[in-house]
Amino acid sequence: MLLLESPHNERFKKLLKLSNDNKFRRQQKLFIVEGLKEIRVALEHHYQIQEVYIDQKYITAYPEKEFEEIPATALKHDLFTKLVYREDASYMLAVMKEPELSLDKIKLPKNPLIVILENVEKPGNLGAILRTCDAVGADAVILSQEHHNFFHPNVIRSSVGTVFSNQIAFADGASIKNWCEKNKIKVYAAALQTDSFYTNVDYSGGTAFVMGAEDTGLNEFWREAADQIIKIPMLGYNDSLNVSVSAAVLLYEARRQREL
Repeated sequence: MLLLESPHNERFKKLLKLSNDNKFRRQQKLFIVEGLKEIRVALEHHYQIQEVYIDQKYITAYPEKEFEEIPATALKHDLFTKLVYREDASYMLAVMKEPELSLDKIKLPKNPLIVILENVEKPGNLGAILRTCDAVGADAVILSQEHHNFFHPNVIRSSVGTVFSNQIAFADGASIKNWCEKNKIKVYAAALQTDSFYTNVDYSGGTAFVMGAEDTGLNEFWREAADQIIKIPMLGYNDSLNVSVSAAVLLYEARRQREL
């Protein structure tokens, strides 16, 4: 197995850029997955793997037979640690191909449950929402924005690999709204500009919850495009919850109603 030892190696520099540069990842349509568990989840959900890299320090732990048809390269330990978020917790990473993330690729059941996120920038929040969506059996997570950050390393890590088990897409707001109308999905915008509490709404039909950025909330487009604005009661000093917590509250209410 080839060993890369120099930080000036072109392959290593590309890996480092894939690890740190979201724009570069999108341009290359490639991303890094660290950790054997997460790699297996991605493969289970039909993501395409291009190559794998193994920390030289843990080379004996590499399950070579499982990946015998995949090009594998060893990395010097200090180089490997520059690429991963969890030093000494991961000994393997994979370079994967980005799938097509269009709305047309989403397969919907009857009465789907969808989450739409507008400009949620913090990878940890997006990862936590993906994890909750997997837990409640949501049917898709859609980003309402020009670009996406689904495959940021911290999204993959904080989602515990559920970015791969969820159906995901991104598009502009108007396209998403038209897609919801076409599929008979009602859009409920989580915002403060309403007297309607989330517990007073029926989510048994096709439902999409749309939530905004952590600091600014939803923009005017989604507040106007939504079928209804709903809010979560805030009884203390603060007037809002973390967006991932809000998503969990709304999704589990929808799941509770559907199991009655």
